[in-house]
Amino acid sequence: MHTNTVLTPMLTDRDHVTAIAVVDLARELKRHAVINLTQIQNIDPKLAEYVVALEEDQDISELMERRYPESWIIALWQLADSNPLATSVGARIGATVSPEARGLLINLIQHCENLKEVLETYLNNISLANASESWKIGHRDNRIELTFSFTAGKLYPRCATERSMVALHKWAEYLCGQKIPVCSVEFTFPQPEYKDFLQRLFRCEIHFDCSRNTLILHEDVLFLPLPQRNRYVKGILEQKISSLCFPEENGSIEERARRLLRENLASYHSIENLAQALCMSRATLYRKLKEKKTSFSRLLDEERQRLLYLHRHLPAAQLCDLLGFRDTSAYYKARKRWN
Repeated sequence: MHTNTVLTPMLTDRDHVTAIAVVDLARELKRHAVINLTQIQNIDPKLAEYVVALEEDQDISELMERRYPESWIIALWQLADSNPLATSVGARIGATVSPEARGLLINLIQHCENLKEVLETYLNNISLANASESWKIGHRDNRIELTFSFTAGKLYPRCATERSMVALHKWAEYLCGQKIPVCSVEFTFPQPEYKDFLQRLFRCEIHFDCSRNTLILHEDVLFLPLPQRNRYVKGILEQKISSLCFPEENGSIEERARRLLRENLASYHSIENLAQALCMSRATLYRKLKEKKTSFSRLLDEERQRLLYLHRHLPAAQLCDLLGFRDTSAYYKARKRWN
């Protein structure tokens, strides 16, 4: 076994990831003979104990609500990257769906209606898993473009990026219970020696030395239903997640609500839709905004006024739709109140 000393950056107490993801990654790296138990123990002895427990099919559900330092998962990826015999390990791990190692977020999204709701729920709550991961959604010519990146300055190697991109595709197929065609894939790194393996995983054309790491799919895959969905269970999980005190890596609840309103006012002018996207009940959203000395109606009014100023040249009927009013009468009443 080739070993190297791994240097990780100094991280603050706020840099944490879901514990079960760290244990699962360590288990998979060990299973692929990329690292050994001693190397895992050097990161943390308790981590090694949970890896053994997972290997022996013991119950590790207690980890579902726990957080581990992000430095641990970065150290694991750097160990993998330093092993010259493990060049394709990120893609291989990404292709492995492990239902027994699901965290809160995966348990939640499996009860969404379709892949569109899966993406929205996942992206709005990605800090439950790892706030350093980011996916941006773009649309072009009836296709959806999913572009992945890690927070700048975080020392994640290439294999971590490969794992995240392959895993998104394979988990989508697992949740839908069917194959999902990919139009093409773009990677920022040079063509590796295991290009054929990546093509077998994605079953499409792959481009390297690109400006982004992107999966491109047909938009109609967004409406594929999830056979295991259960709205009642989803509601329970949303309440559970909203009661947890995870660090707000993606900003305060006020910032997240503002961001959603700004991205899609047409959808989120309804507090029910906004609360669902934020993975909490309507009452919880009210309470959390009140703790920040604000309210949903205030945030909505402020965003509507911002849009009105930017598009004040449009006729009233178009402004009514743009600002999410049910009719022109409600629009004019709001205008009078703002003045």
